[in-house]
Amino acid sequence: MPRQSNPDDRFRLAVDASPAAMIMVDAAGAIEFANAETERMFGYPLGELVGRSIDMLVPAASRPAHAGLRQGFFASPSKRPMGAGRDLHGARKDGVAFPVEIGLTPIDAADGVVVLATIVDITARRKVELDLAQRASDLELANERLTQFAYVASHDLQEPLRKIAVYAGLLDDAVRKSDAAVVTRATSVISASAARARRMVDNLLTFSRVSSAETHTLPLDLRAELELALGDLSAAIEESNAKIDLDVEPVVVPADRAQLGRLVQNIVSNAIKYHKAGAAPSIAIRAKRLGRTKVLLSIADDGVGFDEKFAAEIFQPFKRLHGHKDYPGTGIGLAICKAIADRYGWTIVARSRPGEGSTFEVTLPAAGRPAA
Repeated sequence: MPRQSNPDDRFRLAVDASPAAMIMVDAAGAIEFANAETERMFGYPLGELVGRSIDMLVPAASRPAHAGLRQGFFASPSKRPMGAGRDLHGARKDGVAFPVEIGLTPIDAADGVVVLATIVDITARRKVELDLAQRASDLELANERLTQFAYVASHDLQEPLRKIAVYAGLLDDAVRKSDAAVVTRATSVISASAARARRMVDNLLTFSRVSSAETHTLPLDLRAELELALGDLSAAIEESNAKIDLDVEPVVVPADRAQLGRLVQNIVSNAIKYHKAGAAPSIAIRAKRLGRTKVLLSIADDGVGFDEKFAAEIFQPFKRLHGHKDYPGTGIGLAICKAIADRYGWTIVARSRPGEGSTFEVTLPAAGRPAA
């Protein structure tokens, strides 16, 4: 006659084989039972779990609130998911928190109500959700840039093209009339307009490549990277007699060297370009830690400044607050800075007042201190 297995043994085997952690908790919050997946998920051997408070499996910062929620549940127990609509986290033995889903099932036992908590580690699912959200955000940003491109094509590029069309007509008429003066002027305007349109197209291509180019993120010594970027601008700095004051706390930032360098160079180049007439530009570059995970990079100048109501608009492609004759350029440099910051999740803001200079602040992630 075949030997009959004990139903309790079968139940224990089934519970231990569950891919979810299963924990039995009494009204005082003490763990009465935990399956094998609980040990694996939280990193505690069974002997360190039974008899201890369930609160030990919750991140330290959440334990006071969790104790209150647990007591409230036992006051009115019902089968339900825990914390619907909230992000819930468990805490492993090493203190590392991870996202979880929890189902609560009250059970009427002989000595009172106990609760069976079923816990699922959703780290992989949350990563997929975050990746999808990031892709959606990137797509929205790409669509926004496409809209900007369309605006530029229909407005900004039209100006030099209109000039070319108008002066081409004048040139034809002047050639027929053998008017050398008009021929010379028309040729000059057409040449200058064509060159400006070409620069605008080149800068648009540079702007578009910021989001599509392959990146090489490395842990970089921020001060060394700033010195490298300034070295590439040495000719412009010397020509303008610019004074650069560099004061940077020792910090490592994860970034792409080329993109970080381009961002810094564009801001410093702007500071040199928009200096006050008759005065050499003075530029202060500062970097200080914001807690353990962030660093604030600020680049301040004493130039002509601008009305702060335009602080967001200056990061748009070809947005200029000054005329071409006074300050040459296409107005794409700061748009490239914003595109770089957006791609890496940095923030960039501008602060200014007319005649009092401008300050650009970039918040970057910090990754410790440089090696000695």
